[in-house]
Amino acid sequence: MSNPGTTSSAASYGIGDLELRDYLAVIRRRKVPVVLCALGFLVFGVVVAARLPNFYRSETLIMVDPQQVPSNYVQSTVSSSIQDRLSTIQEQVMSATHLQHIIDTLGLYAESRGKRPQQEIIAAMRKATTVEVVGAAEHRLSAFRIAFQSKDPQTAAKVANELATEFIDENLRARLAQFNGAADFLDSEMRETRTQLEAKEQELQRLKIQNVTDLPESRQYHLEALNNLRGQLRAAQDRVSRAREQKMMLQQYAPAVDLDSGNDSVSLSPFQSRIQKLEGQLSELRSRYGSDHPDVRKAEAELAKLRVQEAAEKQQEGSVVKPEVAPITPARAKNPVLQAQGEKLDQEIKEQTELQKQLEEQINAHTDKLEHGPVFEQRISALMRDYDNLRGHYSSLVDKKLSAEMAKELEGRQQGERFVILDAAPVPQSPAGPNRILIGAGALLLGIVAGVALALGMEFNDESVRSEHEAATILGKIVLVSVPRVYSREEQRMRRLRLTAAFLGTAASAVILAFAVSMLGIG
Repeated sequence: MSNPGTTSSAASYGIGDLELRDYLAVIRRRKVPVVLCALGFLVFGVVVAARLPNFYRSETLIMVDPQQVPSNYVQSTVSSSIQDRLSTIQEQVMSATHLQHIIDTLGLYAESRGKRPQQEIIAAMRKATTVEVVGAAEHRLSAFRIAFQSKDPQTAAKVANELATEFIDENLRARLAQFNGAADFLDSEMRETRTQLEAKEQELQRLKIQNVTDLPESRQYHLEALNNLRGQLRAAQDRVSRAREQKMMLQQYAPAVDLDSGNDSVSLSPFQSRIQKLEGQLSELRSRYGSDHPDVRKAEAELAKLRVQEAAEKQQEGSVVKPEVAPITPARAKNPVLQAQGEKLDQEIKEQTELQKQLEEQINAHTDKLEHGPVFEQRISALMRDYDNLRGHYSSLVDKKLSAEMAKELEGRQQGERFVILDAAPVPQSPAGPNRILIGAGALLLGIVAGVALALGMEFNDESVRSEHEAATILGKIVLVSVPRVYSREEQRMRRLRLTAAFLGTAASAVILAFAVSMLGIG
């Protein structure tokens, strides 16, 4: 039943409003477009697959051989992991410079030279090369595979082996570069540290020579010298005291004798004798204990008291008026022995007094050394600390330099980590592609999908009423009877001719299009 003038509900339905049986009904009604699309895509895919040239794939397996000597004995200076190094090496080998060198050496892509830009040829070679990891155990790379595909099996094997050699050489160059870089860096650091160490050592030695008496180990020397000098000072003070006492005795028992040689014209009073003796003791106490010691203060108070008493006595003697008596100048006997002894005592007093001054200066010098000792000791300690740090750093650099040289020697003997070819790339005996069956199946599947899409599009653009269900839905009434469309024999024959022509035309068009595409692709 058909009613073109009536608005069809099928055209107004959406795809989501149809059920599975509706879709199947659409495909049955529109089976011709579906079959034609599937046929066209299949023929196109088969012809293109048949026209595609064979390519051959050759691959080589490279094992990562670890260092032969345990790292506890020789520590490698290569800090990067093998995964990172492999990525870097791959970038270097697959660079335009390396690939261009391989292309020129092996004469690759001779048919494309002059017809295609050099960048496209290099990109095609990169696309034809595959680097993949085979196995990694415990986050460590154990092996990787290098493959190359080409139209010529001999070329595929040669390029794969050449790439494997490039990977091995580049890995060796990279490791040697890292070894040399580490060795150069350590040499530079050692030279700089050695220069600083020598400068610090010279400064330390010069400081010790210039201040040999200020060194910490000289403290005991200063203490012993102070004890010795203080003993000498006490001895000199005792000698002065004894000499003065002997001189007083000579003045008391031989007053008539002129014992003074121009220095002492009057004999000493008892107060003066005690004052001189106490002054000697006070000088000794000051040199030994300092000015704040209780014994020093006691001696100073006693000395001040004696001086007050002496001044009072002199004042009392001056207030007494003595009768003037005509001076009688007695004849003073000259005793050469006593006079010589007095002069000797005066000389000894003079010498010992000067010696006391020298001893006090030396005592003060040693005391200053002991007082300034902590400051100098702090300075020398800072220099020694810097010197020890530099020496420790230099020793560490020497050890690292020795380890780097051993690692380099190990690498030179091929005992370090290296790439080893397990299986060289063989010449392939059969082509690796293209997979013509897969191409044909894919084309057929794509054709069926395109045919179904075309059938759905034609169905939803057609407003004809095709079934009793659609008529009942449109009219809102039950359809009692439907009359199918009847074709005459002539009409059936014409239909078969049109279908045959459609199939043949679709197949011929697909073949022509496939030839055109394949020729463009091959060219």
